[in-house]
Amino acid sequence: MTTPPDNGRFRALLLTGIAHCGSTLLGRMLGRHADVLCVGEVMRMQEALELGFQCSCGASFAECEFWGPRAELFERYGNDYRRFDLGFFDELAAGAQRSLVFDTSKTRVWRTRRNWRSGQAATRTGFVFLLRDSRGVLAATKRNGRDISHAAPRHAKWIRRLSKFARQERQRTLVMTYEGLCRDPDGELRRLLDFIELDWDDELRRPADAVHHLVHASASRYLAGSNDVRRDERWRTELTATELAAIEREMRRVPALVEHYLDDDAPTFAYRDRLAADTPPLGRNE
Repeated sequence: MTTPPDNGRFRALLLTGIAHCGSTLLGRMLGRHADVLCVGEVMRMQEALELGFQCSCGASFAECEFWGPRAELFERYGNDYRRFDLGFFDELAAGAQRSLVFDTSKTRVWRTRRNWRSGQAATRTGFVFLLRDSRGVLAATKRNGRDISHAAPRHAKWIRRLSKFARQERQRTLVMTYEGLCRDPDGELRRLLDFIELDWDDELRRPADAVHHLVHASASRYLAGSNDVRRDERWRTELTATELAAIEREMRRVPALVEHYLDDDAPTFAYRDRLAADTPPLGRNE
């Protein structure tokens, strides 16, 4: 196996979070760095194949210029994400001549957490915990035709679980928010680069200027193909007062969600820019 370049603090950076948390946006941005290979949710490759999904480049995975030649690697790992380890990511990085692989598999990172606790993986694997306002996440869930009353408790359960994991791995975990990334892209990306010990790259500002090869990427058309970064806050008009009350009831049971999205006195409150502009931070459909 060709050895990947050894730049930065980590060789694998794994994102934890929930569907619709903004992982595709962050992946497309960080993937523009000269040292970073973003692969999307590579731990969902087998699922993507079974469902007939395409690579984000538009080609089937078999015909994709990036993934096609790497089919043998997945076969050696039995097409089983539970067996993926640092060596798997090293092979992906080496083939692309990058020093770091960024995987955005979210809950499956948590499911494979034991793979990252021994040997070199214990020091050369880092994590990003990407939070997003539950109201924004569940508005997207509603758009997809799912029942919020069932989705909200499950969402809260996963955030509690991932928050605990972030605390346990605090020495190698960076907590970010979708809202913070949209409010100050350069500032949040520089904070991320400081964490992984890589230099700034201006290409991070131009995620739409390249073809990406992401597994299980977001299908949302919100600002698709644009280098403009703006918060998607459609939840403010799409959710009813009853739905908001149900979601916020679950949010209040999760300290991380309270601190970032409900307590406007908390230093981590995500809508501090709205407070500064004297704009109500919370939306309601009365």
